[in-house]
Amino acid sequence: MSDIFLKRQAALRRGIDFSRARCLEIGALTTPVLTRGDSDVLYADRVDTEGLLRQFAWDPGVSRDNLVPVDVVWLDRPLKECVDGLFDLVVASHVAEHVPDLIGWLHEASEVLSEGGEIRLMLPDARFSFDALRGLTRLSDLLVAWMQKRRTPDPRDILDFALNKVRDSDVRCQDFHDGLALPGDMKAQYSLEEALDWVRPALSDPSHYVDVHCWVLTPRHFATLMVPLAREGILELACAGFEDTAPPGFEFGVFFRVESDVERRVESWERMARQAADPLPGSAAARRMREETAPRVEARRGWRERLMAVPGRVRRLLR
Repeated sequence: MSDIFLKRQAALRRGIDFSRARCLEIGALTTPVLTRGDSDVLYADRVDTEGLLRQFAWDPGVSRDNLVPVDVVWLDRPLKECVDGLFDLVVASHVAEHVPDLIGWLHEASEVLSEGGEIRLMLPDARFSFDALRGLTRLSDLLVAWMQKRRTPDPRDILDFALNKVRDSDVRCQDFHDGLALPGDMKAQYSLEEALDWVRPALSDPSHYVDVHCWVLTPRHFATLMVPLAREGILELACAGFEDTAPPGFEFGVFFRVESDVERRVESWERMARQAADPLPGSAAARRMREETAPRVEARRGWRERLMAVPGRVRRLLR
């Protein structure tokens, strides 16, 4: 296992007593965070095992031998109708960004949480992933998908993904962090005609599912999106913790817990927004910010020094 996966697994499993916890993992595919050997876990996906084998027939890394068997199919019905009982932990790693209706998906996941239970997500940070050329998700995008109760990606999301996706081999998180590779230097993987081919099936058949990143996020931006949803009661979920992006990794973790108190919900997301580093310490973006602000800081320092040289009585008048 890679160091990045082990770090991801440790973050999503931290503090859970697996001798007692009942767990649900969504979209485990071939790299489950939770294993049946050490946890009471059910595996859920949008289609059954055979459906996943057909969906990923193009990928030699997905086979019957390494695919986690699907226990729960969650597609057209609310999750609470697909499972029996409640769960202490719901985990999804690199799944939520693919979900056509993220608000509805989170709400349905919250409905199967036991008291004090948590939803834990790992998400790609757009600054360090193949989404680097794409614009960040808008609140209106989330809300429209929720109001439409989307179960397949919007054609505009499919096209935006296909037009702007960077080739995987060109994405090196540490290079982005160090400024050795800049998003502006990246080229989209697909031509315009190829991108149009991506979206045509969804336009001709609204039920056709195209597997893309519907949502483009960073830790701080995610928290700011959650604030109005928490304030208006659209999602009664608070931030129970988060794992900030740390190169050479390209992902961040967000933990959710049901919270009925509006002020506590909102404050939890505002706190995450304050604590999430943007830009990341030591990054090229942080160095550029220091260089851009240094002249202003120096000018203010010089002004204070000149002010302190003025006699006290005059200085009070200047203030």
